[in-house]
Amino acid sequence: MHTNEYIKRALHMLEASPLKVTEQRVAMINLLFKNGDKHFTAEDIYEEVCKRKIKISLATIYNCLNQFKECGIIKAIKISSDKLYFDTNLKEHHHFFCLKSSKLIDVDTNKVKISKLPKLPKGKKLKSVEVIINITD
Repeated sequence: MHTNEYIKRALHMLEASPLKVTEQRVAMINLLFKNGDKHFTAEDIYEEVCKRKIKISLATIYNCLNQFKECGIIKAIKISSDKLYFDTNLKEHHHFFCLKSSKLIDVDTNKVKISKLPKLPKGKKLKSVEVIINITD
């Protein structure tokens, strides 16, 4: 498989993480990052794995995605209690979420202006702000 800059960066992050570099994890990284920045669910990846006849179970895919998230290789975006997407774009950004197609679309942080945030709970520090803008046809 052709290795692009996204795959190289992700493989480097995997090698620098406490995770073991396994054949399955490398195969997952090749799938996740082959088209650069994108959004996907575990089921999307499972579908792709099945099409390519790669032997990785859905449970292993969930485990890998969660481990990659914990190590900062990908981000997780929770849309609702039952909808979790993963994102290969680690830069700070916001999203449109299309309610009809269930697609996430990146929105540059400069395109969203937040003029006021509520007072943070005592002893807490602001880590980040991520906005999800729900859209429909």
